Amino acid sequence: MTDEAFHIFQIRTPEGMHHFVSPLPPTTAFSAGMAREAIAGQLLPPWEPGRALTPDVFAPNPAFVQVMHEMIARESPRLPHCKTEAGRIGNGFVYVIDQRTPTPGDAVPPEDIIGAFEAERGVITKESYRPNPKHQILSARGFFCLEPKLFECLREDLISRNRGPS
Repeated sequence: MTDEAFHIFQIRTPEGMHHFVSPLPPTTAFSAGMAREAIAGQLLPPWEPGRALTPDVFAPNPAFVQVMHEMIARESPRLPHCKTEAGRIGNGFVYVIDQRTPTPGDAVPPEDIIGAFEAERGVITKESYRPNPKHQILSARGFFCLEPKLFECLREDLISRNRGPS
């Protein structure tokens, strides 16, 4: 997953023109309106189209961040590598690492640790996920990058919220 997995939407509101970022493509995002949770964040002045996306011009959307962490808490323990890591460490923490990190096998910068699960006797403890408040949705290295299976789950979750209740 790369920054191309994110889309910028220019939307006119009563307060003026705004630029929002979402992992949903335009056809999905506007098929039934844009759910609040589907907006990863807003681009702030002095940003304008064509300029670089940097943390100082990005305000993350707390509703999106909450949905992302809820999905990670629900889906990560099912992933084979999380189960393997819990078995390997026995007792301790299984970290969810942002795939954009330049040092996945070494010391990972705090903004690239998404969260952690507690493991006991080689098994992830139910409901032990803790988000890392220092994780950045957008860092100097770009937007967060989940492993493909988790990103697919996030998109599916956001699409279902975009459709509203069935």
